[in-house]
Amino acid sequence: MKRALVLAGGGSRGAFECGAVDFLVNEAGLDFDIFLGSSAGALNAAVLGSARNYRELIKQSRELRELWLNIRGNRSIYQKFGIINFILYDALYNPIGLRRLLSEHVDPAQLCSNPSKFIKIGTVAIETGELFFADSRRPELEPYFRDYILASASIPVYFPPVKIDGKHWYDGGLRDITPLGAAFDERPDEIFVILTFPVNQYLEPILPEVRYRGPFHALLRAFNILTSEISANDLQYARMINEHTRHFPGTRRIPIRIIAPTTALAGDLLEFDPEIIRQNIKKGFEAARNLLIQSKPEISMI
Repeated sequence: MKRALVLAGGGSRGAFECGAVDFLVNEAGLDFDIFLGSSAGALNAAVLGSARNYRELIKQSRELRELWLNIRGNRSIYQKFGIINFILYDALYNPIGLRRLLSEHVDPAQLCSNPSKFIKIGTVAIETGELFFADSRRPELEPYFRDYILASASIPVYFPPVKIDGKHWYDGGLRDITPLGAAFDERPDEIFVILTFPVNQYLEPILPEVRYRGPFHALLRAFNILTSEISANDLQYARMINEHTRHFPGTRRIPIRIIAPTTALAGDLLEFDPEIIRQNIKKGFEAARNLLIQSKPEISMI
């Protein structure tokens, strides 16, 4: 069976995806051939996509868990720029820790020479607004693959853009936070989608009420609202295709399993508190287990 894993963005809440993957791979015994991700999902997909077979996927899933558990706070991911650097680099934070994690856990040469599994990472060029998927099947992208992953996690204003081939690239969530369309293009037999926010029975995002904490927090909140809505629209469109395949030439019904938290996950997008990370890993594990217990034939979710 050709199975795809779609990993949504969500900053620190990507730990939830780690827990869900832990159950799917190590407890349910599921293998995956295609890994698609944006933002935090891009990092998770890149670590998992290094596997060449199921045995190695088990190893990579455990490495992903250790990566998240070894995060000791925000400084493990980024450092604050001073006011002068903010003016120079157009960003509040320097993702020095994230670069280090990519260097330690992602090998572009292995990703781009993997005959049995591949990954696609979504990112957006600010000059043109184009959505681009860095595809590990394209060997010419190997020298830039870590850059594309970093770009996919670069929230505008908070992190600097990543310059590749003369363009400035940002978070793929600006256009496609849950790359289901790219998954459908690969024509898998089954798709697992891991979200980092709860949805209702109509696949609409459920956002918690928060208090106003100033303009920069409002900007991050706005980004969260925007990306959640984009993701929900993708899910609703996928359900419509599955329910009405006869109206979409060249398509076929593909079972989609959606794993999402039942309530909003703790912590802000850029809050990398170790205790919150552990809690979200546990919630992801439990959500994946509950999904497979209650799974239904077509689009199923928990």
